[in-house]
Amino acid sequence: MQNINIEKTYGSLDTNAIIHYETFDNFALFYGRTSLVHFHDRFYQIHYLTEGSIFLQLDEKEYSLKAPCFFLTPPSTPHGFKTNLDTHGHVLTIPQEFIWQLLVSLKRDINYFYPMCIELNPHSPEHQKSIFQMEYIFTALANEYKENIEEKQTALRLYAKLILLSIYRLAQNNQVAYTPKNNELKLFNEFNFLIEENFKNNWKIPQYLEKLCITESRLNAICQRFSTESAKRIIIERQIQEAKRKLLFTQDSIYQIAYELGFKDPSYFSRFFLKETKLSPKKFRDQRHK
Repeated sequence: MQNINIEKTYGSLDTNAIIHYETFDNFALFYGRTSLVHFHDRFYQIHYLTEGSIFLQLDEKEYSLKAPCFFLTPPSTPHGFKTNLDTHGHVLTIPQEFIWQLLVSLKRDINYFYPMCIELNPHSPEHQKSIFQMEYIFTALANEYKENIEEKQTALRLYAKLILLSIYRLAQNNQVAYTPKNNELKLFNEFNFLIEENFKNNWKIPQYLEKLCITESRLNAICQRFSTESAKRIIIERQIQEAKRKLLFTQDSIYQIAYELGFKDPSYFSRFFLKETKLSPKKFRDQRHK
């Protein structure tokens, strides 16, 4: 089963931008309308179909759904699907840390957004409201995504939160809370959540091992299984991702960014960034702002 690396596979996806949107038709041009079972780590995907139908394998289950419907795929969850040419809709790709921050604010476990699909009944008053809300918000998000305007990312994050809150409410009415049956996937999620809490403190591998009560060899084996990366590499990629976002979307100085990411010596941060990206922080910022 293939792990599709979101950051490297989408030709048009700038993962530094946090929220990525495609129409389902454009998504199908890239992947095809028959997608073999695969997974992608560290990203959630939401497919919302407005027309047509889909045959879906999501984790261990198979579904046959008619639009309007949606399915949510958490990181590292196997999924595949088959659709026809008359199937249309929206696809939203969101980094796990964005969704986890929302769940923490809702006082929910990070696994609350389980693999789910819900077929909406257009004749149900309750679902009619959900359909209207989802279509309105997705259309607004799609229009915003096409523009190059001030505070675009702020607007996209707000639209994404509204979509996630709509799903959160639908999930409460349709299914129960979910705990991954795979203990190794649960550990992988816990490791990533610990990274999110502590990468700005520049935690090293031994600190994560102590918190997880796990050996380094086992943690690396789990990370390789669900991401094809080592534990150390996952930490580094998160640090670089955050550094890029701060360089692109804030006016913070390179010194400020270094300290915010846990580097006591800004020159060491600059060497670290140069090693990982082949560009100095200043050159990276200058190139993107041209």
